Amino acid sequence: MEKIKLKNRDTLDELYLTLKKSKDSDQKNRIRAIIEIKKGKNKKETAKDFAVSQATMIHWVSSYNKGGTDALSMSKGGRLEGNPKWEASIFNELIKEIDKGGYWSVPRMQEWIKEHCKKEIPEQTVWYRLNQLNYSYKSARPHPTQGNKEKQAEFKKRGLFRSWSR
Repeated sequence: MEKIKLKNRDTLDELYLTLKKSKDSDQKNRIRAIIEIKKGKNKKETAKDFAVSQATMIHWVSSYNKGGTDALSMSKGGRLEGNPKWEASIFNELIKEIDKGGYWSVPRMQEWIKEHCKKEIPEQTVWYRLNQLNYSYKSARPHPTQGNKEKQAEFKKRGLFRSWSR
């Protein structure tokens, strides 16, 4: 196990106070581990008690040494700016257009929104919001009447066509 000594950044009382104030359960767990090490427990035992690897414990100690208890908080991921909130009016207007008829692909919906509302909304968001409004899409399928009857008959004659029902 790598030898990293815990820096004397905070007193036990300060660590307990930070532990009490924290709303991040992952950070609380890491602070508890730092408290145990500060009390004299070795990193190997502490890693075992907290059900983490020794490498993880070294990482926690290293993070604490560099940035204190703030460095022990866990990034929740996602966009730094957060998810934008799109006005419902955008989708309500889009629905009115869709209900007039015609073929509406998601890219076409994005174009319409960009042109009429001056907003660039991701494809997944457009799809998701329309799905929430109980609209579903139909993907293009080849129309059976356009099939070649001679080729279909030949395919069936060769015995390659099998029905899945019994």
